[in-house]
Amino acid sequence: MPGKEQAERTPWQVDVDVYVYDQNANPPFRIESYLQTSSGGNLQFHNRGRHGFLINFHLHDETNQGYKFPMPNEVANALRSQMGTSCPPKGCGQWQEFTAERIIQNRSVLVVRNLNETKTEFWYALCITKDDGATYRDLDPGGDNWNGSWSFT
Repeated sequence: MPGKEQAERTPWQVDVDVYVYDQNANPPFRIESYLQTSSGGNLQFHNRGRHGFLINFHLHDETNQGYKFPMPNEVANALRSQMGTSCPPKGCGQWQEFTAERIIQNRSVLVVRNLNETKTEFWYALCITKDDGATYRDLDPGGDNWNGSWSFT
């Protein structure tokens, strides 16, 4: 059994459910998780000495239109992220602290690494498709990194 030191070196494993509704619905999507959320619905990441988070975003297509994350070899297209409080524009890429790692389970789960090294608000867009990447629909919730840096001591 790994000791406390080993546990503090590993990232938290977090599941987040993403429910997608019709684009004209209010709201057009909903995020649910056991992570703390702010009054605005942003996920709040408290690493408590661990090396950040591995987040499994589980996509639930409530529209029955076939929304999925991009093809696994196009993981870079599944996420845009940036520090701050505004939606990341198309083409902005990924903030080095919040990056897509892989797409699994028949493209229904996106695994994202949040290093949580900087105490700051950030914004991200989950990019989903129903036509294998010809077009994308952006879901753009926000997040807060609360602990900032982590250490091995």
